[in-house]
Amino acid sequence: MSNKNPSMDPMKFRRKLQNILDQAVDQDYHMGKAEVESFFREDDLTEEQMNLVFDFLLSRRVAVEGYVKKEALPERKEGEALWSEEEQRWLDSYMEEIRQIPEAEDGEWDELTLRLRAGDTAAKRRAAELMLPSIVEEAVALYVPGVHLSDVIQEGSLQLVLGLDRMDASMVSGQDDIRTHLLAQIRDCISAMIEEQKDVRTRDQRMVEKVEELKDGVSTLKEEYGRKVYLDEVADFMNITEEEAQDILKLAGEDVPEDTEGIDGQPEIRK
Repeated sequence: MSNKNPSMDPMKFRRKLQNILDQAVDQDYHMGKAEVESFFREDDLTEEQMNLVFDFLLSRRVAVEGYVKKEALPERKEGEALWSEEEQRWLDSYMEEIRQIPEAEDGEWDELTLRLRAGDTAAKRRAAELMLPSIVEEAVALYVPGVHLSDVIQEGSLQLVLGLDRMDASMVSGQDDIRTHLLAQIRDCISAMIEEQKDVRTRDQRMVEKVEELKDGVSTLKEEYGRKVYLDEVADFMNITEEEAQDILKLAGEDVPEDTEGIDGQPEIRK
């Protein structure tokens, strides 16, 4: 990929992002890495910029096959607790349930492979049962702090069922191929789910910071002016519009007073 920076108009680029997202939705939230690169080939994006496109799709819960966000696989110290005691109790209980599932008998996977090629529903259910331990392994490997482990495992289990439903005869040759194909899809979907939750948490955290900034701005201006302050004054102080300031207050669960008395700690709307 070229290292030149693109000269694309920002509006055009946003439209292309929306177009690729729409295409991904039409494809059941799945796209291949090469497919995305082909879509932006004429735009001459750098590798870093292309990764930002992949990350955008992940944040919208699109599984990009062949791309794994490096930050989604943090280094772990040996013996380090990655999740809470509550999550560990849930995992222990879940693993106990899995251990109740009968293990595969000799030759069972070969039989399942034949039945899966024929679209046998019961074979799909049995294959899903046998692969649940692998789902836990993938979820644990991809886990990042801040995303509940049970959510990660449940996402993997859901994608396992969906993957088996989407599987056709051409995808099924042997048990190793089945597992490799399904686990690759599941890994991509888990990564997308984690990235989406990280993106939501980032936006939530930024909004909390904006609420605190607005409250600090109100306090600073009240002290400076020796009176209650108006919303337009706070907006100017924070270098945002009045509408943005009002939206921040609403997200904080506060109503902006329109009366001349106002409420302590809140700006008034100037008459």
